[in-house]
Amino acid sequence: MVPIVKRIFTEEESKEILEFLKEKVYVYHRTYKRYNKMVKVPRGQVSFTMNENIHYNYGLITGGSLPNEIMCDRLREITQRVNMVMGRNYNTIRMNVYKNNKDCFTTHQDNENGWVKGSSFGTLVFGCDRPFVICEIATKNREKIIHKSGEMIELPYPMNSFFTHQVPSCSKAGSMAGGFADGRVADIAYIQRDRGVHTRIE
Repeated sequence: MVPIVKRIFTEEESKEILEFLKEKVYVYHRTYKRYNKMVKVPRGQVSFTMNENIHYNYGLITGGSLPNEIMCDRLREITQRVNMVMGRNYNTIRMNVYKNNKDCFTTHQDNENGWVKGSSFGTLVFGCDRPFVICEIATKNREKIIHKSGEMIELPYPMNSFFTHQVPSCSKAGSMAGGFADGRVADIAYIQRDRGVHTRIE
């Protein structure tokens, strides 16, 4: 099992999309209780779905679910392009925002509750390059992929059951250059949820 890496948008298109994503409102460093301690989500987050009957289930690892917004026309266009290139039917977005080299997404497997059976998931990044690390659970073998702006990294079914993934913090602030004015990167993670499913974990 290997991840699929495909370019979805050109460099110029990616720059335009990044400017568009800057205007989106998100929750940054949300705090929640975990193991009787108050912790913060080490990045910004917001989620979008195709319609009000689909809900992105974040799970407890990210402090519970946030309210979902319905995709605007521009996000629908972006999603349609992704689905055309990848041959998928993704209908849900979680946008993660990394403002600096310390913001990250720790090692995890995605919660597949409510996913369409046999579906993949993918992540599309805009801004500067950042590492995306996958690790096979059985062998502990790790692979680091440099995730470039406008590219999609997809873990096809059933990779999520056998691999963890993460967006690690970067040791040097310079590695964040080229994103937002303050070094920010936005990635939008795609999944296909069952239509009509409305699940929520708090």
